[in-house]
Amino acid sequence: KPDNSYVTKADRLHVANTEHPVARERLRLLNKVDELCRSEGLAVRAALVALELPKSTYYDWSRALRAGGVRALVPRSRRPRRCPRRRWSRQDEQRVLAERRRRPYCGKRRLWYALRHEPGFSLSVSSVGRILQRGVRLGRIQPCAFCQGRTRPRRKHCFATRHARRWRYGERATAPGELVQIDTMSVCRDYATFKEFRAVDPLTRRMFSRVYFAATACNARRFLQQLLTRMHTTSIQVDGGSEFQAEFDTACARYNIELTVLPPRRPQYNGVVERANGTGRTEFWSQYDGELTVTAVNEALEHYLHYFNNHRPHSALGMKTPNEYFATMTQAA
Repeated sequence: KPDNSYVTKADRLHVANTEHPVARERLRLLNKVDELCRSEGLAVRAALVALELPKSTYYDWSRALRAGGVRALVPRSRRPRRCPRRRWSRQDEQRVLAERRRRPYCGKRRLWYALRHEPGFSLSVSSVGRILQRGVRLGRIQPCAFCQGRTRPRRKHCFATRHARRWRYGERATAPGELVQIDTMSVCRDYATFKEFRAVDPLTRRMFSRVYFAATACNARRFLQQLLTRMHTTSIQVDGGSEFQAEFDTACARYNIELTVLPPRRPQYNGVVERANGTGRTEFWSQYDGELTVTAVNEALEHYLHYFNNHRPHSALGMKTPNEYFATMTQAA
């Protein structure tokens, strides 16, 4: 039975002094549970299920009613106890904005460094950044041209790490095996996710791919080892993904293969392998109906690669197969 014996008649009438509608509704639900338990003989859990009221909520309200009466059922304010306000003066703001207009390409840290020795200046680097954000929002200063509308400049990413180097604009392959484009693709089939590594020679369109459960640097290193046994490769071109770093970078250095990393958000520089990903989705994955294991998928993928490289004509190669075009280029050289 519910422990509502503490709710006296005076307490029930005390709701007249509380005009808050939420408190009235909560007291009504508590009385309804008490009524169902006393008149219908239901247990508290059954009454709560009938009223769709959580058990924890019911006991919280009962505890509040016992401690403070009906007024304790009024929901607490959601207003925060402390509201952060500006902790700088108008003079500090004018000083920072004036220095920013004089040095439009400086961020908050450089501006703070330039103003830190002036008399009366005691702001932190974060406060200088907040002043800059407020000035940009109110239109008092212009954002940095190099920041693309942001107050602080973007952190520069180092594309050339250890063995890898950054891609140069206009760089193109001139011989088979140069700048072989490698990319990864995610495929989901019946709640199973596969990561497919794909390599394409941009000149001969010869393709090699393997499937793994995860796109890690270790799997990328294994893919590189298998690629070198199937395709002549002198240099590789990849995007800035984490799977093409660490062990993959070390493996390229060990095999004396030049590794080129593309700049961010430039998939068009890797256009051949990107289009090959779409071809693989259409011609292989849409027709595959075997077991969803890495071994089974790689076996079926091996048959598809044999068809792609030896029997499938390409309009970009004059309706020749990739291996036929590669043989033609080799004889011409």
